[in-house]
Amino acid sequence: MRNSDSKTYLMVLPVYYYRLDSQTVALESAFVKHLMLLREKISPIFNHLVVGLVEMSDEEYSHRKQWLSVVDESEAGIRFKSLYRVQDLSSKAQQFFQLFRVANRLKSLISQCDLLHTGLAANIWFPMEFIATLLGRILKKPTVYVVDIDFRNTAQMSYETGTWSLKSYLLCKYIYDSFRALQVYCASKICSLILLKGEKLCRDFGRGKPNVKNFLDAAHSRHHIIRRDRLAQKLLNLEDQGRPLEVVYFGRLTPYKGVDRCLHAVAIAHHQFGCDVVFHVIGSGEQLEELKRLAQSLKIIERVIFHGALPFNQDFFEKLYSYHLLLAAPLNEDTPRSALDAMAAGIPILAFDTYYYRDLSATGAVDTVAWPSIEEMSQKIAYYSKNRDLLADMAVQAVEFAKQNTQEEWLQRRFEWTLAFAGITQPALATPQTGQRQLSNVS
Repeated sequence: MRNSDSKTYLMVLPVYYYRLDSQTVALESAFVKHLMLLREKISPIFNHLVVGLVEMSDEEYSHRKQWLSVVDESEAGIRFKSLYRVQDLSSKAQQFFQLFRVANRLKSLISQCDLLHTGLAANIWFPMEFIATLLGRILKKPTVYVVDIDFRNTAQMSYETGTWSLKSYLLCKYIYDSFRALQVYCASKICSLILLKGEKLCRDFGRGKPNVKNFLDAAHSRHHIIRRDRLAQKLLNLEDQGRPLEVVYFGRLTPYKGVDRCLHAVAIAHHQFGCDVVFHVIGSGEQLEELKRLAQSLKIIERVIFHGALPFNQDFFEKLYSYHLLLAAPLNEDTPRSALDAMAAGIPILAFDTYYYRDLSATGAVDTVAWPSIEEMSQKIAYYSKNRDLLADMAVQAVEFAKQNTQEEWLQRRFEWTLAFAGITQPALATPQTGQRQLSNVS
């Protein structure tokens, strides 16, 4: 029997983790920080935070462990539950049979929770999160539903870049995306709070409903934000034309991120426009060696520094502080946390004109070029190299936006929304400090 005074917050997410022993697990470091802050935030109401995740294989853990953080469940006050092992879904037949087992596990977990947090199921053959959403409705649990990317343009973009065939484009656009849209539509009808990342996504599915909110999933905290004296020194260095323009990309090195496009843009800016530029690449992934070979073939290997993967901590931000411009050239719609992390470090952004960066351009810290134009990106790199004062102004705007949109700020907003729309009450809630510069339809 559960204690009637004991309340459980359950998250069901397709996030990988690795169990080291009966008490400790390893997860991506930024996600660990988010869970710790969430645990602290919900503690006045919820006694337990339970997170249902996906067990990664031994091979995957060996490859990724350098940037994972270890969590002791008893010390953190968080319990991690395995929904399935990634190696159990190697075929369509396995996915079919495993889905019934996962549904039973979900039913058991959801029946014992007081609030369910889940989101969009991207895998049409294994719609785990959709099942969780429906079970939440059947079991009458308040549910928070999160969609962190507008998926609707991915098929068209992948077809235009030649990544997908016509068959893949048609299947995705008319079958997979239709199923995903159906999920969001259902969630807007049956869930307590719906958090959608992007103004258009929120507008199209929310249609003015008060429980449908546009949101940012910031990972930085106030102590990560560049200090005033450090920013002042950075701006002085930035305006020194005798120094190279330091551009950076950080994140996964995988084809859809378009890091190869960034390399081409840097090469054109240097060779054609005479731009003194150094490109820092921070991260790891299956494309690493290919990118190194590309830098060599473009004859800019001496201007590209591959730093490898770094853990998400203060040292990571200390490294970011010296860089001048973040490059983002996604080939699909993408909503990376790196954009806000860059702003916290006083780094303006130059990006392809996808919806996420288009929304962020209102901050004054983001400039966009036509998707997927390498030529326009190279021209802008050269332009900002000559007009450093513009980058300095954008850096100041970036820091201001980062101050107003820390992870703690967004957790507070999300928690208040959750309590309001889930019908949960608590003693006095602290009113968050909010700045004036916000996304235009965030309420």
